[in-house]
Amino acid sequence: MQDRMQSDSRLLGLVYGAVFGSLFPLFFFAARSFSRRRRGHEIADQIANAFLALRPKYLEAILANTAQVTGLRPDHPEVERLAREMVRQHARAWVDFFWYGQRDPREALENFASLEGVAHLDAAVAEGRGAILLTAHAGNYELGGLLLRARGLRIHTVYKPDRFAAVERLRERMRSQGGVVGLPVDGLGFSTLPLVKLLREGRLVGMQGDRDFSLNGVSVPFFGREVPFPRGPWELAAMTGAPIVPSFFFADEAGRFHARFGAPLRVHGGRGARMREIEAGLRAYVADLEALVRRHPSQ
Repeated sequence: MQDRMQSDSRLLGLVYGAVFGSLFPLFFFAARSFSRRRRGHEIADQIANAFLALRPKYLEAILANTAQVTGLRPDHPEVERLAREMVRQHARAWVDFFWYGQRDPREALENFASLEGVAHLDAAVAEGRGAILLTAHAGNYELGGLLLRARGLRIHTVYKPDRFAAVERLRERMRSQGGVVGLPVDGLGFSTLPLVKLLREGRLVGMQGDRDFSLNGVSVPFFGREVPFPRGPWELAAMTGAPIVPSFFFADEAGRFHARFGAPLRVHGGRGARMREIEAGLRAYVADLEALVRRHPSQ
């Protein structure tokens, strides 16, 4: 049975690889010729709906998460509406990434309806000690690089490569065009030395703060459950003295973008005090993330 399951898994991986290997290049090239961004969103919606029809187990998982966020039953009509909308918004985020990644970054900047807390970002940059922009898998965080580029800033982003090589090649191409320097990590760990060097040179480093790949994270309450969050960004802040700036990017129902930069969070002191400050900083970051998801569950 195990051999059969592994065989099925390999076969499914080949099928997914073929699908994503052709789908994302089509999005990429089509984005050059779309006369309307909205047309790309319409195509993304159709693909998202088809995917959910073909893979009902993913819909079940998303329904469970959405129910946890909203406090409603998984079979509640509003839960299903939000779950399906979340998948559509995710597909639209890819379209927007390709669309704006091939255009003047000022076009993306013009679509930002609000830039909240930019003074926090500017203050952190002005310190000259570098800064860690801590974001999350919410909204369209890839467009953050375009926003920073339009403001004359360059960011080095730590990321885990996508398991589909075709997707990752296009993503890296779009990042580089947006002025983002990618720093890939694998599942075996990542040396902090390059990041320490960058921060001590006064550079910006972008990191995801919501997925604990190392499995040694710090558990904090998140939507009524104890959830582990990575401690790496916080340890890096302690080593370098660089502030952590919570940074979230999301879209509204009209397709307009919003950016929100939180007050800088810092980690000081010896080992005991440092751990307390890490936990306090994490709780503040997670509270911001939870508030964002509550206000915009489709993101």
